[in-house]
Amino acid sequence: MSNDDSIFFNSQLMDTAKNRTTYGLQDPCVDDKGSALTRCRTSQECTDDSGAKGVNMDVVVGGAGDGQRSARGTQMCVAQGQAEGADDEGYVPLPVFTLQDFQQLAVAPAENHAQPAPDTLKNMNTNVYAVAQPQTFETTLGGYPVSVRAYPVQYTWNYGDGSTLGPTPLTGAPLADGEWDVPTDTSHVYTATGDYSLTLTTSFYGEYNIAGTGWQPVNGYNQVTSPPVALTVWRARVHNVADDCLVNPAGLGCPGGRR
Repeated sequence: MSNDDSIFFNSQLMDTAKNRTTYGLQDPCVDDKGSALTRCRTSQECTDDSGAKGVNMDVVVGGAGDGQRSARGTQMCVAQGQAEGADDEGYVPLPVFTLQDFQQLAVAPAENHAQPAPDTLKNMNTNVYAVAQPQTFETTLGGYPVSVRAYPVQYTWNYGDGSTLGPTPLTGAPLADGEWDVPTDTSHVYTATGDYSLTLTTSFYGEYNIAGTGWQPVNGYNQVTSPPVALTVWRARVHNVADDCLVNPAGLGCPGGRR
């Protein structure tokens, strides 16, 4: 898996990324002895991002004790203290960016929309939809720089009346101007009047890249809840009326009249 092997925009591969690539660091001087070791150590001296003295180590694919571990042809300048933590094989594992680490990032929730709102009608289709965007972050983990990408992949609506939809990959979509009571993949019909709170939870898939070693999937989805949309469901009645709303604004069916 290389820097270009991202599964970030491939929804099919997101759910099948089971074979995680393990990246680590390898002391390139571990097999040298005597004067050869001294020369190797000198050649690997470097200055890390903080300006402190460090050691260049090979970036390798494979974990501790992995007989198939191999260098990727690149090196990383590692702080002296981190390099000294190498095992007998000269191997230093890179930290794993966990779901808990992912959840600590300020992932912006999806926009939660309803049509019509804040008022809708009983026994009519109320359309709901989500608007969410991929997001990127730069952070640190165990002293290493980490790039993170979050991508919205699943949505769950709670309509507030005991009914839910999801998790589903469907985002829904806004209706065209002038349209209403149109059934959609995400719409809902309220069967009782009252006040409801429409909530949306978005599941974000994550990838992380430690110090440019390669993109790896985060184990689990980060579920982020959007601010709720308050809805008031009214009932509609049809009447023949004689009132002129300009003359009697409080008349039946007028904006200032009885509902």
